[in-house]
Amino acid sequence: MNMQEFLTHLLFSSPRLRFLHPQQAAVLDWAKELGAPEVPSMYAMKKTQECIMNLLGAPTEKVTMASGSMFYLNAINKAVAMVSIIFI
Repeated sequence: MNMQEFLTHLLFSSPRLRFLHPQQAAVLDWAKELGAPEVPSMYAMKKTQECIMNLLGAPTEKVTMASGSMFYLNAINKAVAMVSIIFI
């Protein structure tokens, strides 16, 4: 994983700004058309995400209520640990 792939992954996985798959592809195509150097491919982005998930795990935990309802909760302690590992 190189810095361009990592930074692009950070952009595409922002919790406040969600990108759909077609939007991600459009952003990458747009960057290539503008002549940006070393624009990652969608395949490279998928591999980067898999690599990060393997290294750090997912910060989201599935919770099932007694009623059977399911929801997903972001574990703050895992997210903080992930950020600490990335920037060390």
